[in-house]
Amino acid sequence: MRESFVNHAGFRYLHWSLILGVASIVAYVWHDPVPTANGGTWLGYTLGTIGALLIFWLLWLGVRKRSYTSRVGTLKGWVSAHVYFGLMLLVVATLHTGFQFGWNIHTLAYALMVIVIASGFWGMLLYMKQPRLMTINQEQQTRDSLFQTLRDLDSECLQMADGISSDLHRQLSDTLKPMPAPGMRTRLSNRYWSATVTADTDRKAGSDYYDIESTVAEQLAASRDAGEVEQLRALLNNLSQRRKMSQQLGQDLRMQALMEFWLYLHVPISIALLAALVSHIFAVFFYW
Repeated sequence: MRESFVNHAGFRYLHWSLILGVASIVAYVWHDPVPTANGGTWLGYTLGTIGALLIFWLLWLGVRKRSYTSRVGTLKGWVSAHVYFGLMLLVVATLHTGFQFGWNIHTLAYALMVIVIASGFWGMLLYMKQPRLMTINQEQQTRDSLFQTLRDLDSECLQMADGISSDLHRQLSDTLKPMPAPGMRTRLSNRYWSATVTADTDRKAGSDYYDIESTVAEQLAASRDAGEVEQLRALLNNLSQRRKMSQQLGQDLRMQALMEFWLYLHVPISIALLAALVSHIFAVFFYW
């Protein structure tokens, strides 16, 4: 089995995180607080301290990822520990609360932690699946090479249309306009696959492209000139290849956008968690 952050070092960090989780559960069951379990008992403070240290350490991954010369463990090891201890943090923090929740900064910190862990789990699944799917979708090509091939097909199509009729060349030129940089929403919706710019923004992306293929197909069916038929068939074949390649690019952009969207979601919530945690600690030591 190929080693990844999931099975890094023989699941070392999974084992360590399980030991932490089991020890926390055993201590919680053994503990007999009066009147009830809460974060203010000695065990509550102990689990709270462990949980806070885990959060600070887990947030440090963003710094470690950019420390390319760091010799403190491998990046794969850091990610593996981040995943397993991040999941186990849910157990430690929940036991720290003693299942006592309310409308206060303490519960807010807990809620943000749950959201961060949930989004982190989603991100783990994305980064396990998306890169492999992107490689399969690109069919051993890079995104740049796909764009270059698409531009080459555009040039060929325009040259072919120029040899058939000026009207067809004009229609094709209007359809194969330069592509603007797509925004996050456009890439996520996968509406960019046609790689065209339509004049009517209310129309579904790609409708003009289908129109030009239909136009060429209709001309092919009506043509009686052998030379023109051959040119139209070649043009229709190129347009079909271009449509397939545009779909590949659209899917590639969508998968990349999903990972970017996760990052834009996970990082701000993590920062909000850090702020809530600091407020929680301040409130505990200065107001309790």
